[in-house]
Amino acid sequence: MEREHSNRSRPLAFNLSKFDDWKVRTQAHLSAIHDEMWDMISEGPIIVMMVNTQAAAQGVDAEAMILKPKSQLTSDEKNRANLDNVTQDILYKSLDDSLFSRVRKCTTANQIWNTLMSLGEGDEQEKDNKLTVAMKKFEDFKMLPNEAITDIELRFTKHMGDLSDFGKEPTEKEMNLKIL
Repeated sequence: MEREHSNRSRPLAFNLSKFDDWKVRTQAHLSAIHDEMWDMISEGPIIVMMVNTQAAAQGVDAEAMILKPKSQLTSDEKNRANLDNVTQDILYKSLDDSLFSRVRKCTTANQIWNTLMSLGEGDEQEKDNKLTVAMKKFEDFKMLPNEAITDIELRFTKHMGDLSDFGKEPTEKEMNLKIL
């Protein structure tokens, strides 16, 4: 069940110009390393808890569950609790020095990821601008001189992916106009 974390390929380099591709590939990479690794991004670190056997003696306000001491963790619990560290390491290694300085104070993989998402996706105005540019490229799309069908198909698929990344799917009418 437990996979060896040291058997990983080199992390993907974070690149703002290819942010959407980096995001998808990094999600797949983390999930492939360990089933729970993506949980570090979406939910935060795993906190191993145990029943508070002293709750009755501590009174009405006592917590029923408490943090399990590190010295009492099983090997599997230690490995699971360490997944956030492994995820942080992978994310850090994907960054150059200028980007690392923006996330160096983050204490969880979730915080690092959210910071990188803000950098890559931008604010609402930037998202709107990117969508406008993608729509313009779609509207102006045409076959280039001496372009092979496979090349035009690749470009068209990329444009469609860009639009999808922004939550825009061309209508059937718009698609039919491109086919003609």
